Amino acid sequence: MDPTLAVRDALAAGARAALVSVTRIEGEPPSREGMRFAFVEGGRTHGTLGCDGFDRSAAADASRAIASGTRLERTYDWDEASRIHVEVRPFARGDAVPDTVAPAELLIVGGGPVTRALVALAKTLGFRVRVAGRERGEDARDADESLHVADAPALGAIPVGPETYVVIAGHDEEFSQPALRALLASHAPYLGMMGSRRHTGHLLEELRAAGHPAESLARVHTPIGLDIGAQTPEEVALATLAHIVAIRRGRTGAPLA
Repeated sequence: MDPTLAVRDALAAGARAALVSVTRIEGEPPSREGMRFAFVEGGRTHGTLGCDGFDRSAAADASRAIASGTRLERTYDWDEASRIHVEVRPFARGDAVPDTVAPAELLIVGGGPVTRALVALAKTLGFRVRVAGRERGEDARDADESLHVADAPALGAIPVGPETYVVIAGHDEEFSQPALRALLASHAPYLGMMGSRRHTGHLLEELRAAGHPAESLARVHTPIGLDIGAQTPEEVALATLAHIVAIRRGRTGAPLA
């Protein structure tokens, strides 16, 4: 059975399951990007990642992901020069199972020093990075894609899916706040906007009064990032991406001990 269908059938029957998807390959392993392997609690498996060794590792990691309810990213070696990178994603009843493997990406709106720091660190963490703004500049030089938008409402036309994490950088309230409003209708799991509570607190109240549901506003984070006392652009980028990783993994960002 197709791995995706197997997971959907398992969820419909009340069981938990996990999909292991090949997101990247190095060298010449017996695999290819997009291959999927399904593991249903109880031990049933469907599909393959290209060889028995990869499948055994995938089954073990899928069992761990189901038990913890946490996404995992793993690397399985074939030889010294070849390996595959996989995402292990657990599902429970009621979860939507995507048809394709969508890489995690960061959409940064606006420019400035924090944008440059976010681009550099997000690329290091393996995110696909897009930068959107009213001007094309050096801030997006190292991004995967630079997008020009005439105004904030135009951001609503940019494809934003459930694996797109959004950061609205800069302190231009005349652009950043309308940008947030334009992106609220998207499926982004994280909508972060720079700014102090003094400057952004009223916006959340206005959005509530406008009828935006609580579950939609729960995706909005302003100020952005975990509380690490960030001061420099690089520290702000670190705090922001740490929060995004925690949300993507279903964690709180609290200390481990």
